[in-house]
Amino acid sequence: MKNAGQQETSKKKRAGWARGVDIALRSVHIGAAGILLGGVVFNQPLDTLHSWAWWAVLTGLGLVATEVHHSWRWPYQGRGVMALLHIGCVAVLHVGPQYGVQMMWAALLIGAVGSHMPRKFRHWSFRDGKVMD
Repeated sequence: MKNAGQQETSKKKRAGWARGVDIALRSVHIGAAGILLGGVVFNQPLDTLHSWAWWAVLTGLGLVATEVHHSWRWPYQGRGVMALLHIGCVAVLHVGPQYGVQMMWAALLIGAVGSHMPRKFRHWSFRDGKVMD
């Protein structure tokens, strides 16, 4: 029986380049999202934010792809559910733009909490009822 601190030896190791790609994607995603949040808070015209929105979307899709590549269980684990909530907050902007500031702040907070939750919550599988990966 393994202690809580021991890792399974069957755990898939990420290649060094994969971590670098993840860091690059996350850095650009945070920067673009920060510009979007500032633009929404300071009521900037949407056409001036359009390219930043695309950078946030594309890097976000890249982050989802790296997570799913790392673990196919990701969508129904705590980390995947938090990411889907994060995406949902941004999606609300398309049907309720009057909630832009609130939804962008909610997306930021959900993204930050989801990225920094302890492993036991990030890797909790809602399907299997236990920590997976």
